[in-house]
Parts: sequence; C-alpha cells; structure tokens
Amino acid sequence: MHDDPVPPWQIEVEKPLLDTRLFRVRGVRARSRLRPDHASDFVVLDTADWVNVIALTPDKQVVTVRQYRHGTASVTLEIPGGMVDPGESFVQAALRELAEETGYVGADARQIGLVEPNPAIQSNRCATVLVRDARPLGAQALDGNEEIAVGTVPLADIPALIQSGRITHALVVAAFYHLHAEGLS
Repeated sequence: MHDDPVPPWQIEVEKPLLDTRLFRVRGVRARSRLRPDHASDFVVLDTADWVNVIALTPDKQVVTVRQYRHGTASVTLEIPGGMVDPGESFVQAALRELAEETGYVGADARQIGLVEPNPAIQSNRCATVLVRDARPLGAQALDGNEEIAVGTVPLADIPALIQSGRITHALVVAAFYHLHAEGLS
C-alpha cells in the first residue's frame, strides 16, 4: 500500500452535457491539489448502480443468459443482471433481475462483491449477488428490447469459458472472481 495519500481534486464547475434514458453525462472542471496551478476538464457518466447474479442450481449449474450486445455487435454469454432501481438494495435488484430475465428464483441471496466498473469516467458501482438453490419457477418478464436465451453451464466449466474467450464481459469475469474469493468456485 502507498503511504502518501493522493488528495481528491477540487471541483470548480460541474455542468450537465447530455441526459439519456440510461445515463447522464456531466462536464467537470477540476483543479489538482498537488499542483494548484493545474486545472483540467473531465467527463463523467452518471448511471444507476448495476447488479450481476450468480445463480447456482442445487446440482452446481450456473444460470446463464445469451443476448445480443450493441456495443460489440455480438451475442454474449453472461449471467443475469441489470440496473438497480431507486430504493432497491443490490440483493432485491438481483432477485428481480434473475426472475425477469430467466424465470428462475432462488434462496439464500447475498452480496459477495462490489466493483466500480470504470472509476475514471463512471460514477456507479456493480455488485455481485450469489443466489443458491436456483430453480425455474415461471416465464421470463423481459423489457421491451430484451431478447434473452436462458441456459445453464456447470460451475466447473466457468474458468475454461473465461480462458477461451467465450465469456468476455468484464463485469461477469469480476463476478466469478468474487465467487472464487469466497472459496465457492
């Protein structure tokens, strides 16, 4: 660890630049406290916190989703997840997203990790929630633009799927790191 703390920059001006359905962009003018003669402009994306769900079936299968991602123009293999609604805890959001995207429910839901997706430009956090004893209970309740195929993958196969590039979503990889750190992978 470093002994010398880096002080936060002093915010001089903040102004909204763009407001969309998913995020807001704001401009920030800030001054370095280490070099007071140095000020610069930055861009920050504000969005809701996110949650990823590692849902494990009684026989150690991971509930997975496949969906088209416009950013990479590809179909990705992921775990259920999404935005945390106002007033929801990460665990509440995880259980809601799991049911909506997959039709699965589970027990013993608990948060096992938290990351900041890109602290250089984003203000949000992404939690990983572990849900045990996942089982299908009902139909998907997808949002208007969601087209999701649900499946399961043996938990033991996850490291190879990450190593081979079949699972590429950075936040999904981080979620499985948190599972590993819990000694559960």
